[in-house]
Amino acid sequence: MPATGLWRSFLALVCLCLPLTALAAEDITFLHLSDVHYPHAAGQSRQTIAALPTGEIDLPPFSLRVPGPSFAIITGDLNEYGGGNGDWEGYMAMFEALPFPRYLQLGNHDNTWDCGRPRLRRIHGSVFYAFEQAGLKFIGFDTASPQDPRPSIAREGLLWLAAELDKTPPGQPIIFFCHHPLEGTEFASAYDIARLLDVLSTHNVALILLGHGHGTRTWQIGGIDTVMGGSTYGDRRGFGIISIKDNVLRVCHQFCGDNPEMVKLLEKPLSQAPPAVQVLAVTPGDGAVLAATALRWEMEVSGGQEITAGRCFVGKEPAGAMARNGETWVAQLSPEGLAPGAHTLRMELVGGEQVVASRTVAFWLDDGSGRALWKARLDGSCQSPPAVAGDRLYVGANNGELYCLQAATGQVLWTFATAGEVRSRPAVDSAAGRVWFASADGCVYCLTTDGAELWRQDTGAAVYSSPLRVGDRLLCANNAGDVLSLDAATGAEQWRNEDPGYSIESDLCTDGQRVYAGCWDRFVYAIDLETGSLAWKVPGKGSEKEGGASRYYSPADCGPVLVGDSLFITDRGYWLAVLDTATGQQRMAEGKCAAVCASADGRCAYVRHSDGRVSKRGSDGAVVWTAEVPTGSVPTPPVASGGRVWMLSSLGTLSCIDETSGQVKWQYKAFPDLYAFGAPAVDEERAYMGDMGGNVVTLSVTR
Repeated sequence: MPATGLWRSFLALVCLCLPLTALAAEDITFLHLSDVHYPHAAGQSRQTIAALPTGEIDLPPFSLRVPGPSFAIITGDLNEYGGGNGDWEGYMAMFEALPFPRYLQLGNHDNTWDCGRPRLRRIHGSVFYAFEQAGLKFIGFDTASPQDPRPSIAREGLLWLAAELDKTPPGQPIIFFCHHPLEGTEFASAYDIARLLDVLSTHNVALILLGHGHGTRTWQIGGIDTVMGGSTYGDRRGFGIISIKDNVLRVCHQFCGDNPEMVKLLEKPLSQAPPAVQVLAVTPGDGAVLAATALRWEMEVSGGQEITAGRCFVGKEPAGAMARNGETWVAQLSPEGLAPGAHTLRMELVGGEQVVASRTVAFWLDDGSGRALWKARLDGSCQSPPAVAGDRLYVGANNGELYCLQAATGQVLWTFATAGEVRSRPAVDSAAGRVWFASADGCVYCLTTDGAELWRQDTGAAVYSSPLRVGDRLLCANNAGDVLSLDAATGAEQWRNEDPGYSIESDLCTDGQRVYAGCWDRFVYAIDLETGSLAWKVPGKGSEKEGGASRYYSPADCGPVLVGDSLFITDRGYWLAVLDTATGQQRMAEGKCAAVCASADGRCAYVRHSDGRVSKRGSDGAVVWTAEVPTGSVPTPPVASGGRVWMLSSLGTLSCIDETSGQVKWQYKAFPDLYAFGAPAVDEERAYMGDMGGNVVTLSVTR
C-alpha cells in the first residue's frame, strides 16, 4: 500500500474511534440566500433582505422554534454584471443593517463581465475558503470561471480543498456551498464535476447549498443532499433557513411577496460518521500518460460496507467490469478503438444497486507516433495563452503564478507568484531578456527571462487583458476600462484613456497610429497611440440596440485584429463585424462567429465559428475557404503560423489546417474534456496549449 494510503487509513481509524460527542454539532441556525443580481430588481431584493429574521424563528413545518441566525450564506450571482461602476458597493450596502456576518460565493454573473474574484479575496482572503461554527465545517468554493460565463472546477481550488480536508476529521459534518449545480451540461463534462465530487466523497458532507436556478428544490448529487436557494427577487422570492437542533439538520424555505409561506425541504439526523467505503489510492493516478499495453488501474478501498461489483466507463461508454483482488479492484482496458490522446476513465464500486465508491481519472494514450512530445501539470487552471520564445515557454495560471518551462521538455525552470489570476498572454523579448505580463492583482510586471522582478506598475484594477509591446511602449487595459501606455523599460505611465465605460478583458491591437479595444460597455474603441485621446467609438454588432441585455452581447470576448484597413471583431452575440479603421463604420457583419485572428502577414483573417467551422476571409470579409473542424463557442481565436491554421476546440481538440487550401491535415485530442480557453502557441517544431485542469500539452507540428 502506498504511504499516503497507509496514512489515510490510520486517520480514518483514529476518527472512527473518537467518541461521537467529540464531533457532535451544537445547535445553530443560519440563512441561505442566492441570486440577487444587483442592481436588477433591487427594490424586491431589499424587501426580501428586510424580511430576514434576526431573532428567534418559528418553523411551522417542523413545529419548532429555533435560535436566531448566526450568519448567512449567499451562493452567487450577487451582481448582474460583475460589480463594476459601483454595483458591488451597492450590493454590499443592502446588507449593512443586518447584525450577523455574510459568507459569499461568486456566480457566473459575478465573474463574467468584471471578475469578482479580487473583491471576494478582499473579504474572505480567497475564493476557496473554510470556516467552522458549532462543530461543523463550512466550505465555500468558486465554480464560476474568471471572465467567462461557463462554470468550471478550478485546479487550484481542488488542490486547496484536498489540503483543507486532509486536516479535517473524516466524520466532521461539512456544509459545502457554491453557485452552480454539480451536474448538467454547462460544465465542460461529467469529468470536470467528478474531480470535485471525488474529493468531497472522502469526508462527511452533510449538505450542499447552491444557487443559479432561481428556484427552490432539494435532491441528491453524488449521494449528497443538495438544496437550491431560490432568488431574492421575482414572484417566488425568498430565503432559506437551515437549523441544526438536537443533532438534526432541518432545511426550510421562506417565500416572501404576495403569497408568503414557509415550506419544508429537508430533515435528517446529522451523521458524525465518515463515508462507509473509503478510496485509499488509485494507481496510476489522474493525468497519467500510458502506452497501449499498460491500460490497467488498481483502486484500493477500505470500509465495512459490502461491495458486490465494480464497473468502469471510458467517457460515457461502458468499458466492462472491474475484477476484485482483496481490497483492490482492477480495471483493465483494451486499446482497441481508443484514439491517441486524452481520455477519461470512471470506476464505480457497487453495493447492491447503490454506487458506494467511485473515482474518475484522465489518461493520455501514447501510441508511439511521436506526435505528443510532453505533458506538464501546473498547480492552477490555465486560461492563459502560452508564449514561446526560443527555448522557453511562458504560461500563466489562475493560482496567480507565471511559469517558465523548458520548451523542449516541459521542465519548470522558475515560477513567479502574484496575488491574482494570470490569465493573459505574456509578452517576451528574448534579445533584451525581458518578460512582461499582467495579473488580476492589478499590476503589470516586468521580469528578466530568469524570473527576477525589474518593475511592477499598479494600474488600479484587475488586469486580464494581455499586455501588448509596441516599440518602447507597453499597452495594457484593465477591468476599470482604462487603456494605458507604459514605458516598457521602467513601467512609468505615459498616458491613460478612461473613455471606456466598463471592463476590458480581451487583447488590444494597433496599426501603429491607433490602439483598438473591445469593451464590456457595448463599444469598440479607437485611441490615438501617441496621445491616448479618443479617435472614435462604435457599438458592437450584437449590442447595437440599447437597453435590455445589450451589454451582455458586447464586443469584448475576443480582441480585435487588423487586416489591411479593416478591423475584424467578434462579440458575445456571436457576430463578426468588419469595421473601417479610419471611422469605425461597419462594412459587413455575419452571425455564428466566436473569435477571429489575423494571418501573419496581415492580409487575411481566420474566423472561428460557433457551429464547427473555421473560415478564411479577405480584408473585405469575403470567404476564401471553409473547413469543418471541432470548435465550440469558447471565444478562443485560431492561430496562423508556419503556413498552417491551428484551431483548439472548446474541449481541447487541436486541428491543423492548411492555410492556403483549407484542407484539414490532422487532429489530436489534447485534453480530457475540460475547457481550453487559451489559444495555442506555435513555433517551427511544436504547438503548446493549456486547459482548466492545469494540463500543458506539447505536440510535434513536423510529424
